[in-house]
Amino acid sequence: MEYYLTAKKCFDDYVTSFNENDISKLIEQKRIHTNEVVIDGTKTIKKLQFNESFVDFTKIALLNHDVGRFLQARVTKTFNDIDLHKFCFDNHGELGNYVLKSGLIKSQMPMTREFDDSILTIVNNHVTKVVNPRQLLILSSNLLKDEDALNFFSTASLEEKRKVIDAITQIVQDVDRLDIYHQIIDGRWVPIKSKDKISSNVLKQFYDGKYLNIAEIRKKGLWNSNVGELVRLTFINQIRLLSVAQIIKEEKLLEKMRKKQSSSQVIDAYDFTIDKLNVLIKESNGIII
Repeated sequence: MEYYLTAKKCFDDYVTSFNENDISKLIEQKRIHTNEVVIDGTKTIKKLQFNESFVDFTKIALLNHDVGRFLQARVTKTFNDIDLHKFCFDNHGELGNYVLKSGLIKSQMPMTREFDDSILTIVNNHVTKVVNPRQLLILSSNLLKDEDALNFFSTASLEEKRKVIDAITQIVQDVDRLDIYHQIIDGRWVPIKSKDKISSNVLKQFYDGKYLNIAEIRKKGLWNSNVGELVRLTFINQIRLLSVAQIIKEEKLLEKMRKKQSSSQVIDAYDFTIDKLNVLIKESNGIII
């Protein structure tokens, strides 16, 4: 039985309940983002040759990854996770977990409870989880090609489940980042442009492949919109799936985004990242970069 279609109808009804004038643009933005993530995610998992039951399960995870954003828009009128701290949530993944637990997940999947904990974990973790690359080796095994998802989550050990949950969390993260690039190219989101200089310290972190901690950069007074461009370019360091990297390369997303830049520092950073992506793809083992 295909669970996704039932979950999607319930999800759509839930989103419609946020039909409020003052947040309508935010809700529509996130609705489109969710649909695009499911579309790109479906292409990705089919390239990984998941069987249909795991395709169905993964699509439910993709569908729900940002479910917390709708309630966030209502209570904070923004998508800034820092605004959730006063409600005791660190980020929208935790809020999404709360929303699903509050009854939405049972409405989406009235036929089974076997998927609940795994979907909740993926939604909760997709914002901050750093998946160990070794966990992704499960994607090259025959498990997700031959095993039925319902049977797997009913009978597998906690360790086996954790490997699969982590791998699907990485898929959600990769496709989520991919759609941010698509949003910029499609004009769904237009980043602020400026000629502000990027500090040498931030540039060094970027070229050294270090994680750019937005909170720390803001705290030091080094943040500007061009630093934001570097943060988006560092997605390439975090993407692990070859299929997603190939989409970025084949659609020339970085090259198209580069054309929108005016800062020489940012243009150089794009050139550096395009070269890095090509190397990662060339050296890939066939599934993971």
